[in-house]
Amino acid sequence: MFDKLPDWIDPVHCAEHNMRFQARVNQCDMPRLTEQVYETKNDVLVTVAFKRHPKLKAPWIDIKVKTELVLECQRTLEPYIYPVESHMQGVFLSSMAMAEDVDEDLEVFELPEGKISLLEYIEDELLLAIPMVPRQESASIEWQDEPFEEGAIVVKKENPFAKLKQMKE
Repeated sequence: MFDKLPDWIDPVHCAEHNMRFQARVNQCDMPRLTEQVYETKNDVLVTVAFKRHPKLKAPWIDIKVKTELVLECQRTLEPYIYPVESHMQGVFLSSMAMAEDVDEDLEVFELPEGKISLLEYIEDELLLAIPMVPRQESASIEWQDEPFEEGAIVVKKENPFAKLKQMKE
């Protein structure tokens, strides 16, 4: 097991050697995530394992991420902590025609020619974990309704035919 997450890896090589990585990655290293969260002050605990898929003999990836995202509540517009713990398993296929043979619980990725960035896959998992409308369930908006007085609002309506009357004269 490696303690540092490499920038680029070859999924075929990693699967052949049953490689496993465990590391801490700072959220600020993920530019797309930075745009979606309130602040990026936390680390992401990452575990990535590779092996060969037993049936397809293709590279198989297992990614686990755990972190706390700071999101902006859409009710109160205040920041709040949203815990994320995600687990994704996928397989790299040389042809998408083979995707029919893959279990539904596995993600299917096209096998790249060269190396891949593990950080991008981790960032994708975190982006998918963000709720469509972030809101803190316990949060509520402070609202105080003012009493309505009947005579407080006076609306003066003009006669729509007043202009015609002026033109006639």
